[in-house]
Amino acid sequence: MPPPLLPLFPYLCLCIMDNRKKINRKKFFRWSAAALLVPAVYVWDQSVRRKQEFSLAEQELILAPDLPDGVHFFGRVILVKEGRSFRLLSSKCTHLGCRINEIEGGQLVCPCHGSRYNLQGVPVKGPAVEPLPEVDFRMEETGGVIRIVWKG
Repeated sequence: MPPPLLPLFPYLCLCIMDNRKKINRKKFFRWSAAALLVPAVYVWDQSVRRKQEFSLAEQELILAPDLPDGVHFFGRVILVKEGRSFRLLSSKCTHLGCRINEIEGGQLVCPCHGSRYNLQGVPVKGPAVEPLPEVDFRMEETGGVIRIVWKG
């Protein structure tokens, strides 16, 4: 749905010019700023709503029961499996928000600025100083598969 005033912008410009009055620079910039502010607010509002809807949606992983121990990357989350124990960490680096997608020497490595985390999500080398958030999840074993569900 387009912003309500965006289609009216050309009409507003014509109305201003139709008055046959000279429009000064100050008034022109005020009208232009107001006309550009409406679509900017609309886009911002839509992105906030989309983010809220995504964060409320449940996400899930379907895993084979013979998944090997170790670290597995699944987009927004990192799954750390140690025996029958599972840990789900956010893959968003706490320094600038880059997606962590590699492991070197038993440490999670951020590709942007080189922050390193241990497998519990605690920073070992900066520039990040905050630990990776642990994601709350529920696990169900049914039909020969492991299903892990969490909120977005």
